[in-house]
Amino acid sequence: MKDAVALFKIAEKFLRENGFGQEIDRFDNPRTLDEMNDRELLQTYAWVVFSSGMRNAVIEAKWREITKAFRDFNPPKIAEDLDAVRRNALNVFRHYKKVDAVIQMTQLLLKEGLALRSEIKEDPLNALYRLPFIGKVNRYHLARNLGFNVIKPDRHLVRLASKYEMTPFELCELIHQKTGRRLATIDAILWRYCEQKGQT
Repeated sequence: MKDAVALFKIAEKFLRENGFGQEIDRFDNPRTLDEMNDRELLQTYAWVVFSSGMRNAVIEAKWREITKAFRDFNPPKIAEDLDAVRRNALNVFRHYKKVDAVIQMTQLLLKEGLALRSEIKEDPLNALYRLPFIGKVNRYHLARNLGFNVIKPDRHLVRLASKYEMTPFELCELIHQKTGRRLATIDAILWRYCEQKGQT
């Protein structure tokens, strides 16, 4: 499907010309789970949780305040006063289940950090699916952001792939076969392009 590959190239060119080059480069050369400390792992997890079902711009606008409320996502500092962290976080973002999920994840990291990391590395999609507030779709988002070479089949990619009568997985695999680019990078470029254009 030449059209899909052409669109991918147009999307990357557009994004690089509009200030998203570093974002693309991060997906081309991702940090692995082994390279992330617990703070970075918790922050990555929290971003996916708060982003779930929300427009990206909404979370971006609140992210600095969310980060401050969660004490820069430093697990030991959060654990010093879970109730205070919870109150502060709810003052910023009033979604009890999401706030509580991040607190639960903090406790899980402190209790089972090494074992959890080992489990994720061995079987990322199934291991992540067992985490608080991580479901069948956003587990792909979290896996991708943790450096695994997967795509997240969100609404933008589903709509775009349907134009080519494909699934998001098939579309990204086709572009991968034609370009040699990482699946995660292809996903990130197509998603960001759709998000910027406001349409598929």
